[in-house]
Amino acid sequence: MAAMRNYKKPTLVVILILGSIFVLITHNSLQDESPIQAPATSKNASKLMPHDLHDPIADTPLREADPATYSNSQTIRQIKRDRLFDYSRSGNFADTHQILKTALADSLISEKEYYGELAHMLYAPVANAHNIIAEIIKSNNDYGFEVMVSNLQENYELAKSMNADERQGVFELLNKNKPEMVSDMSLLGVGSVSKYTSWVGSLKAFSTEETFVKNLNDLIENRISDPREAFGLYEIIVKKNYAEKVSNSALRKYNFLISTYKESYPENRMAELVSSGHW
Repeated sequence: MAAMRNYKKPTLVVILILGSIFVLITHNSLQDESPIQAPATSKNASKLMPHDLHDPIADTPLREADPATYSNSQTIRQIKRDRLFDYSRSGNFADTHQILKTALADSLISEKEYYGELAHMLYAPVANAHNIIAEIIKSNNDYGFEVMVSNLQENYELAKSMNADERQGVFELLNKNKPEMVSDMSLLGVGSVSKYTSWVGSLKAFSTEETFVKNLNDLIENRISDPREAFGLYEIIVKKNYAEKVSNSALRKYNFLISTYKESYPENRMAELVSSGHW
């Protein structure tokens, strides 16, 4: 019996030790399984975090989201860009210009995209439109300029939303920045002709009829440096019947530039299409 009692003591100690180890292991295991709280994200609208992407854009359109949901940085960037362009093209909101500036500063969009989006804002009246136009022109960004003049072309509604001084300022800026044609004289691209045509239409929108005709005469008689520019005037001279409004000398020079270019480059199909009104 004494031997038996002595045997039970170490057994009991072992059992107690094993039980303590089991409790400790179980406790640690439960802690490991507890969810980890993600750190709060910064409430910065310019971060364009991908959150409730299917919701309509609200007053604060570019809202935050838990970045832990998206592990691929390229995917996050693309979603940010998609949401930015969606917002930019949804209307002219009070913060659109600033959001685009922030996106450019953060390298979310390129300069070409930035000035292009600014130019798209000009399809309708927008606050400080004259400043947006000046910013695009001073940037010397070809794409932004092309989109801009396509939206300003005969956009009388936007012109009327400005006061007289602002309209005059826009006209002068546009008039000083005549589009250039491509370098190779034998080439006459659709894009170059379209841009030039839109530029002329923009001048018309931001001037009086008298000022426009006077400026058109001066452009044809004194400022054209490339005969291909005449093809960019086809719409206003022929289709808009300004052949009846410009001076005789301006009309003669216009016809001369068209005919001599076609004679010099008879294989230029674009020149034939434009001058015949079939483009």
